[in-house]
Amino acid sequence: MSTSVSSPGEATVSPEYLTPYQVAQMSGFTPKALETMRALRKGPPYFKVGRRVRYRASDIRAWIEGGLVA
Repeated sequence: MSTSVSSPGEATVSPEYLTPYQVAQMSGFTPKALETMRALRKGPPYFKVGRRVRYRASDIRAWIEGGLVA
């Protein structure tokens, strides 16, 4: 994922908390599909900051890796 934030002379830092749009880019699901999953209490864990939905980057990676089929 290339949603890193940096300034000249600073190290690249990945955000710890992701928006639904960032999760959509990582997972291949649309933001609307993620919204539907939240309504059905399925999909990756999330939390709300006020009215905004956020996902922990570590939770998203675990959720994606949990779908691994060997």
